[in-house]
Amino acid sequence: MSQAEAALYRPLLHTIAYKIVGCSAVAEDMVQDTFLNWFKTERQEVKDAKAYLISSVRNLSLNYLKKKKDELFENLTPNLPSFSINTDISYLDIKHEIAESMAVLLKKLAPAERAVFVLKEVFNFDYADLPAILGKTSDNCRQLLSRAQQKLTQEKERFALEPHKLSTLIGNFKKATLGEFEDLIKNLKEDISVDIKSTEPLD
Repeated sequence: MSQAEAALYRPLLHTIAYKIVGCSAVAEDMVQDTFLNWFKTERQEVKDAKAYLISSVRNLSLNYLKKKKDELFENLTPNLPSFSINTDISYLDIKHEIAESMAVLLKKLAPAERAVFVLKEVFNFDYADLPAILGKTSDNCRQLLSRAQQKLTQEKERFALEPHKLSTLIGNFKKATLGEFEDLIKNLKEDISVDIKSTEPLD
């Protein structure tokens, strides 16, 4: 799995970390540390990259909480100053990473494969929810996800990349990371329902 492909899991990892540490900025630190560990790991020893990343970010977040708790107990005094953490997170810092990841999806996956991968793998939608969203059966969605995962491991780029489609997908993806899924889902469904000439496989 390349750096761009691994980055697709960033929103899911951030959500997991945030639920544990309760702070967006700290959760982002946990995600960054997870990726640093990932890129130092011998990839051939990892059978399931997604499971590895989830386990790693969870362990880092739990260790962070334990460390903070230990520090509070050790230093607890009546004069202990209060502290606050800036919870603002700038998505400008990961703009290039998101752009690379979205470009990978557009070049390697067909519209239906891309839709299932983004909703199921990146944002953790349940298979039971996908039929109503995409108009496909749960079994079909499982097949599409399997094909998408396989194609993402291959070097071959199957589709031409249009800058305006990339820009639209990036914008809708960033909204979805903040919980606004309407435009992203609409974008993915339109790609499935319309046979766009620019998505014909490259020769």
